[in-house]
Amino acid sequence: MDIQNIISELQSKFGDKINVSAITEHFKGVDTSKFSITEIIEKVKSAGLVGDLDGDGIKEGVFEEIKGKIGNIFGK
Repeated sequence: MDIQNIISELQSKFGDKINVSAITEHFKGVDTSKFSITEIIEKVKSAGLVGDLDGDGIKEGVFEEIKGKIGNIFGK
């Protein structure tokens, strides 16, 4: 999968919560053809390249962002 396809997949999953230039730089020189989109998403998340997923205005760790997003779904 080339970088443009990766960016497209990530934008469809996370919208404007990703930093395209940081992701492009992160994968510069990496043979991404060996990774599945799931592996790429995990690498992007673990590198902190996904922004405020839960919409609280604070960029937290991936676990906290996902926990906040789930809490928002259930009104907590």
